[in-house]
Amino acid sequence: MNKIKIVLALQLIFFFSYANPKVHQPVLGSPKEMTFDKSELAKKWLVKAIENFFKQESADMSSITTKSYNEYKSDAMNIDMGEESLTLEQFNKKWKKKYDVKYVGYDGFLISGQDWGKIVVSKCELSSAKGNVYIFQVIIKDTQYKATYKRDIKVIESGKSFLIDDVKEY
Repeated sequence: MNKIKIVLALQLIFFFSYANPKVHQPVLGSPKEMTFDKSELAKKWLVKAIENFFKQESADMSSITTKSYNEYKSDAMNIDMGEESLTLEQFNKKWKKKYDVKYVGYDGFLISGQDWGKIVVSKCELSSAKGNVYIFQVIIKDTQYKATYKRDIKVIESGKSFLIDDVKEY
């Protein structure tokens, strides 16, 4: 009788362990969870990229921006600066189809100050995600000069990392 109980118990164990496929398959997560994971990676990258950018002595935005955004922002910062630069009208005509030019900011990259102290990201929240594009609401603070900058920053996946593709300055 004990042998029958043991055999029956083993059969039940095998039955239930194979009847539940989740036990034997790796859990990959839903597409929404995978987007969340990538958006968290994008958020971490963005915070680190901003803070490290302002720690450099000769900061170059091209290392953390797309080629298109780099050209757009460079054009904006050089409006009416000489023969080779664009006028405001030329700038708007050139870029209005790709970027919302009213939010470009003409003074500098990410912050409007030419000089800065210690820059920290005090807020970085995902506001939207679509495919490999993430928009973050970001508050950048200069703790030394007591300045605060509100930005919406568009980040796209690029290879195994991310790049900034737009910054809306308010």
